[in-house]
Amino acid sequence: MMKLTKGKIIIGSIAIVLFLIFLMLSTIVKYWVNENSEELTGRKIEISELHFNYAKFSVRTNGFRLYELDKKSDFISFDELYVNFNPWKLLEGEYSISEIFLDGLNVSVVKNLNGFNFDDLSKEDGLQVIDSTSLNEEKQDVKFAIQNIKFKNGHVNYLDIKKDNNIDLKDINIELPLVAWDNKKSEIGVNFSMGKTGRVFINADINHSIKRYTINLGVTSLDISPFIVYLKDNMVVSKMEGSLDTKLDISGSMNDFMDVFVRGDAALHEFSIYDSEGNPFVSAKALNVVLDSLHIGSSHYEIGRVSMDSPVIYADLYSDASNFEKIFESYLKSDILSVDTIAKEELESSLFYQLDTIVLTKGVVKFTDHTLNRKFVYDLHDVNINIGTINADASKIPVAYSMNLNGGGKSSGSAFFSLKDETQFNIRGKIERLNLMSFSPYTEFYMARPITQGELTYDCSLDMTSVSLINSNKIKVSEFDFGDKTEDPNAIKTPLRLALYLLKDQNDQIKFDLPVSGNPKDPQFKLGEIVWKTFMNFLVKTVSKPFGILGDLVGSNPERIEKMPFHFLQDSLNSDQINTLEKLAKILEKKPELKFVFSQETNIVQEKTLLAVRECVNRYFQSKVINDKIIPNDQLEIWAEESLEFRTYIFNQDKSNSQQTLQENCIAIIGEQVLSILFNNLYEKRNHIVAKSLTNKSLVVSDAFEFKSVDLRNLSEEQRTPNFRIEVSLQ
Repeated sequence: MMKLTKGKIIIGSIAIVLFLIFLMLSTIVKYWVNENSEELTGRKIEISELHFNYAKFSVRTNGFRLYELDKKSDFISFDELYVNFNPWKLLEGEYSISEIFLDGLNVSVVKNLNGFNFDDLSKEDGLQVIDSTSLNEEKQDVKFAIQNIKFKNGHVNYLDIKKDNNIDLKDINIELPLVAWDNKKSEIGVNFSMGKTGRVFINADINHSIKRYTINLGVTSLDISPFIVYLKDNMVVSKMEGSLDTKLDISGSMNDFMDVFVRGDAALHEFSIYDSEGNPFVSAKALNVVLDSLHIGSSHYEIGRVSMDSPVIYADLYSDASNFEKIFESYLKSDILSVDTIAKEELESSLFYQLDTIVLTKGVVKFTDHTLNRKFVYDLHDVNINIGTINADASKIPVAYSMNLNGGGKSSGSAFFSLKDETQFNIRGKIERLNLMSFSPYTEFYMARPITQGELTYDCSLDMTSVSLINSNKIKVSEFDFGDKTEDPNAIKTPLRLALYLLKDQNDQIKFDLPVSGNPKDPQFKLGEIVWKTFMNFLVKTVSKPFGILGDLVGSNPERIEKMPFHFLQDSLNSDQINTLEKLAKILEKKPELKFVFSQETNIVQEKTLLAVRECVNRYFQSKVINDKIIPNDQLEIWAEESLEFRTYIFNQDKSNSQQTLQENCIAIIGEQVLSILFNNLYEKRNHIVAKSLTNKSLVVSDAFEFKSVDLRNLSEEQRTPNFRIEVSLQ
């Protein structure tokens, strides 16, 4: 039996103690961390299990929890952390880890008004000043190598309290074969879930020898709704929906962060944005973008095909603003940043962009006007737009479009425009069989009458350069008609209804050309205003001179039907006047909604003078017992002046005065009261014979005409002749 010496006992005891210490070290460390973590870090830490494997030089930790300051909720936790060291590399001056495995990492990041929930962990009690003279002049690289890095089933939750936004990253898996001080190439693989359906895949290759990297980024079914908070910085919106798929290849330099190339494609599916009140603003079944080549450093951007499938745009007009203005209110109100001219020119000279094709298919535009007495709702369906190659140097960018109009009708056309010169523009377009009844809310509001029927066909051509505009507009309206008058209080007098009715031909069609021209260099040049002004001038001209159109309708000279002259004292119709009234009756037969207004004009002084002379002549003949003697009206004054017996008769009357003319004595003899009665009788008789001629011979209804009184005392000189001035309006 071996005898135990005192020295052996001491060595054995030490060995046993060391064995027990190493055996219990993990328990001791775990206990010490659990008990003293708050003093060390300011946070409570719990470790369920801690194991040291001295044979493999590894450490394994299970059930790790780092609490928030409230000591209740977790900040960081994980199920298992395994680290395997390679101590033999220390002999070569290299720190080496052969494996890192992390399972079930859970991180909760919260951003509040004061900062992040981990700011307290980064606070330092003081700064240590290091004397630079104590540093070695020659720096030596730290040698390290970490192999087989694997993160499994990770979870990161980011909560932005200020923006009320929550981003959840789940199932995070990372694989990194090697990170070393001298390795020439590194490979990284990362994938994780984001939201309920989203998956993100990242593979990266880093070539240290040439200082370049390549990243392959893939995203599938990523829910974009959490990112609405960042959209709210520039838009007044409430909700965004949709999913994102993308595949991008990113390559760049590790020395120059601007030296980055991006290629790939991205797609949004079932995309939609809602305004602040929860009403839909824009949506699309799919939006696809192909990125051919984007180089950030050289400002070189090439985009391939941009396609949008089944987009829907909601446009609402209110009395104060449109929904577009409300949604982009913050952006529209923001100050425009001033840009230095030289810097801007340098940017424009270095910038290159190109977009190959923009294709929009099966689009819908839903327009609602809330400014009228009742809503106007109008939809455009099956909107298809194709735009050709766009770049800064393109002088002719082609556009082709087609769409179906609300309630029937189609529109299509083609155009060319230039980004270099906005005045270089031309278009050929047409609208076929547009149902005009849909626009009744507008005609009710402005004209107090709805449109009951009508179809519009419109052909447009426009060619514009920097110095000239030539615009042709060919318009055809078929079967157009207005309904009964409404009680809309906002109705204003407009020539539109009368002008359109006058323009109707015998086939109930309206056809006219509206040529427009102008000079874009004119400071007052505005294309929309020019076209509208030309159209309104055309309508006003049509209404102001309607008898040009009506004369052609019955084969008559317009002057013959817009004024019907009479002779002084005439109280019956002659053949010319009867012919004029027959022409008017024929017009009413063809256009029964018209109404003629007759305004009788004459020289009231001269008319009364002749009435006084004629009444005196009649009394003279009665005094001679000559009852059937008639002097023609146009010869009455001449006969009275030349007849000595008549003059003697006049000057022998009690009211005569030798100092007055024959006419003045006749007026004095008859008296103003009797003359007024005689004139009124003559005035009314003329109205009566015109009305009788229209109703009896031509069977014209009495509602088709009326007689309007005029102020005969204040007529202009050219109006002081006996005639009927005829105006036209609608019943």
